[in-house]
Amino acid sequence: MLKKALSLVILIIASAQVFAEQAWQPYPEDLQSFNYTEQDLAEHWQDLTDGFRGPLPTSESLRADAERWPEMYDFTQNHLQTIARSHPDLASLSEGELSNSFDAYARELRRAWALLFNGQFREARDLGLALGPAGYFPGLYAQSLYATLIESDEDTRRQLLKEVITLTEDIMPMAPDHPMIRFGNAYGKARILENLSASEALGTGYTSEVIDTLEALLEDDPDNIYAVTLFGGVQSGIIEKAGSLIARMTYGAKESSMEDQFNKAMRLSPDYPGVYYEYARAKMKIDEEKEALALLKKTEGMTAISAEEALLLEASNRLRQSLE
Repeated sequence: MLKKALSLVILIIASAQVFAEQAWQPYPEDLQSFNYTEQDLAEHWQDLTDGFRGPLPTSESLRADAERWPEMYDFTQNHLQTIARSHPDLASLSEGELSNSFDAYARELRRAWALLFNGQFREARDLGLALGPAGYFPGLYAQSLYATLIESDEDTRRQLLKEVITLTEDIMPMAPDHPMIRFGNAYGKARILENLSASEALGTGYTSEVIDTLEALLEDDPDNIYAVTLFGGVQSGIIEKAGSLIARMTYGAKESSMEDQFNKAMRLSPDYPGVYYEYARAKMKIDEEKEALALLKKTEGMTAISAEEALLLEASNRLRQSLE
């Protein structure tokens, strides 16, 4: 296990060096700005997450995670010791048992989440990876959002998503039942599949893996809105690429199932613009542009409460204008 942990630490450091050489495009200046901090995140956490991104990081939540996933705790402690010299602002977390520094560690995790919600995606990503597996959740989430909603170069976008896949796969053995690790892995694969041809998608082997992961997540938690929404979008993509008959026979993907997933997502989180944007995109994949436009119009009066939502509303507006 130690050899595996050291290999992953090296991978994280190497990845950080590679991406340090690449300039990330900033969050658009013309969009609504946000200024969450680790101090005030608690009062906004429920609104920002709808309860679907796990508990607010606290010493108590970290202690519970350490008891549930001890291998991840051991890896995190080793990781923090390894990066202490290159990240002096985090060096105190490597002194002694990490369990004695859970309060400070939780503050850093909340800071990473606040950076994400503020649209400081690069900063959230860098801090998240520096913090180890618990920081992957905001860090790789920020990277996925950036790749999906801001990055315009397809090669860079795919590289970013592949790193999400690699890092989640490497830590999955430490916490095979962790919903955010599993979802992050499925999300990266699903987003890559979107821009591949049918034959290219088949060659990756990702389609079956994504479906299996999402079905398992929804079996554990039927109300996981991110899994529900992604599953609906994945099914529409399969239908688009393979056709209705093959999609149903090979992968069990059906338009009726896609509709059920998105209708459920709208019931679970009616104010989340991502549901309507993804539903509209799914409708377009099955040649229902009129229905897609109607969905996009529902986002026109929405107010963003995070950078993610602001970007989703902007994307929805651009897509709506292209259909009008």
